[in-house]
Amino acid sequence: MSSFSLVSDVEPTLVLASSSPARQKLLRDAGIIFQVCVSSVDEDAVVARAQKDADVKDLGELTPAQVALLLARAKAEDVARLVDVPGAIVLGCDSVFELDGVAYGKPHDASTAVERLRLFSGASGLLHTGHWLIDTRMVHGRSSSELRTATVHCDALSEDQIHEYVATGEPLAVAGSFTIDGFGSAFIRGIEGEYHTVVGLSVNALKDMLEVLGLSITNFWTKTA
Repeated sequence: MSSFSLVSDVEPTLVLASSSPARQKLLRDAGIIFQVCVSSVDEDAVVARAQKDADVKDLGELTPAQVALLLARAKAEDVARLVDVPGAIVLGCDSVFELDGVAYGKPHDASTAVERLRLFSGASGLLHTGHWLIDTRMVHGRSSSELRTATVHCDALSEDQIHEYVATGEPLAVAGSFTIDGFGSAFIRGIEGEYHTVVGLSVNALKDMLEVLGLSITNFWTKTA
């Protein structure tokens, strides 16, 4: 029997390994039925281990794009091990903002967010969103992955605008300290690439990954009367 053989013929259920309201809204707006099971991955520890391994193999520094896909995989694998949902198809996502070759994740505190917005003011950066999909119905959990990247252009921001934006609390828990679907949208001059990639989950990428696993995204659409 192939290592990719089905464990059972149970109907697949999409499980999002993220607590992100933005990612959940993207799926709901796309008419996709899903459940949520949040990963407990220590992101800093995952990256540190991967970088140590890369150093041993003399592979150099992990790129921001590699980090995004690495963390998406870690989150998906964590939930795939723990989830108690028959037929779970687990989707892990992670976004990393790259500016001048440097990776920026979530700032978590106001002072860090202020410094990052000063750097981004009047500049352009890359928003990498990694996606990792695991079909738990398969022996050994067959997977597929996608990395999507968009270029984001920011207006020049005044000090008052930076501090008032940070005071909303919105920039503290998002990659790069900005959003395109909230208060931060006022400062984004334009993007090159998918809007969904910048928000944090490309529905088009999900469609492509499902097809690799022999599934159709239409099977997960909300059924209408």
